[in-house]
Amino acid sequence: MAKKILVIDDEELIIRSLAKLLEKSGYETFIAKTGRDAIVMVEEEDFNLIISDIRMPGLNGIEAVKAIYQFLDEKGERRPPVIFITGYADKECENEAKALDPIDYIYKPFDIADLVGRIKNTLGE
Repeated sequence: MAKKILVIDDEELIIRSLAKLLEKSGYETFIAKTGRDAIVMVEEEDFNLIISDIRMPGLNGIEAVKAIYQFLDEKGERRPPVIFITGYADKECENEAKALDPIDYIYKPFDIADLVGRIKNTLGE
């Protein structure tokens, strides 16, 4: 059974590129274009990994992951590992994201093949 990855990002190019490469690598990929959509998806589906942009309109990636973790904690369910991606290099934002103990924090632009390698390593493949 394919492992499920949730990609949270509002940039169409990132979404298309990641989804195509992840699916080609054998993962079932789910897309949320907003933090709120991501929360709803986590309420309905179990994910093996979350990849989230940080800067998005409305609920940002950090706020979305905090809400996802709160929901999962309340249900007594495991927290999937998170990889944050961002084009925004603010130290305060980075510290806030890293306080959530992500497995990685990657700056855009990034090498997508390298990201897939990190994902495989994280998921034990």
